[in-house]
Amino acid sequence: MEEVQITYKANKPYGIRDKGGFLFFFPHVSKWSEQEERYREEVQEQYALADDLLGFLKSREEAIHGLSQN
Repeated sequence: MEEVQITYKANKPYGIRDKGGFLFFFPHVSKWSEQEERYREEVQEQYALADDLLGFLKSREEAIHGLSQN
């Protein structure tokens, strides 16, 4: 799982992929009039989730590589 990265579309997390393709897709957050605060909160939650998932995947990969080299 080398080169795991977050991809963005329209300034929002779109998915997480590695060199083999996408691992996760994030749901679309709809923006409706008079719901700007809800929209901002949901997008912020997606950014936080994307960062957490990416960190987990990278640490998991490092642990697996460490075990296989011993």
